[in-house]
Amino acid sequence: MGRVLTLLYHRVRTYNQDTQLLSVTPKHFAEQLDWLKANYKIVRFDENWERIEGDAVCITFDDGYRDNFLTAAPILNQRQIPATVFVATGNIDTEREMWWDELERNLLLDKQYPKTFRLVDEMFGCVWDVVTPEQRVDLYYTLHWLMRHVDVNRRDQWLSQLQDWNGYTENGREENYCVQLRNLKNINTSIIQIGAHTVNHPVLSELAVDQQRLEIVKSKQFLETILGQPVITFSYPFGGMTDYDEETIKICRELGFFKVASNFPGIWETGEDLYQIPRNIVRDWDLEEFRNHLEVFWEGI
Repeated sequence: MGRVLTLLYHRVRTYNQDTQLLSVTPKHFAEQLDWLKANYKIVRFDENWERIEGDAVCITFDDGYRDNFLTAAPILNQRQIPATVFVATGNIDTEREMWWDELERNLLLDKQYPKTFRLVDEMFGCVWDVVTPEQRVDLYYTLHWLMRHVDVNRRDQWLSQLQDWNGYTENGREENYCVQLRNLKNINTSIIQIGAHTVNHPVLSELAVDQQRLEIVKSKQFLETILGQPVITFSYPFGGMTDYDEETIKICRELGFFKVASNFPGIWETGEDLYQIPRNIVRDWDLEEFRNHLEVFWEGI
């Protein structure tokens, strides 16, 4: 009987602003990897876990930030530790940020803002006071929640309204760019395995079945064209139990994905569902904090 603790990272970088707490510094990431390598068998996400005996750890990344390939990959390569990066393909080779980073850029930077923001929408509209930083943080979290529950076109329209409102015309912040094609083409495939993660990072359960299929198929096909090989793994955007549904799982089975990652705490054990693999989010913890959290992960507290 085997057990696999799958860890979920998003970013490895030295950061100034990290509203979603997605970043781990290179120092902490290296320390975490060294400790894992010294204490656990580390397995690939795309291998057959049914044959594993004892306890193992698997390392994954969501979203496909460029720092996964420029910062995290060299640290992984140096230690010969495998990881899977699930890539949302919509921002590949662009100067756009992920939509939550774009929301952050429009509301939370140190600059002068108008005193109110009016969102104009045919089904939803509201006016917020945003005089203080605290009010802008509140608006950030409000819009973040709302944007998770609207379609991609509406989400982009709201972001455009924010850009017009605060006068932003420049491209996104380079530190938040996503992967480039050359990063994907030059990866060490013995260390980094690429999985699909949709095109636009929507909540799949909010979409009609045909829209879900399109998001998943297009990301899979795009990556397969770039990599020149099948893409056999996938992770649900956001990945909570309400962020995908039975239709999502059915689509993933029909498309031939070997294994699919969710995003709720837990341990996978031999014989359990390969289409809802639990993962445990890692934050920017020093080694002591990391070890304490891993103990909690294993105990399922």
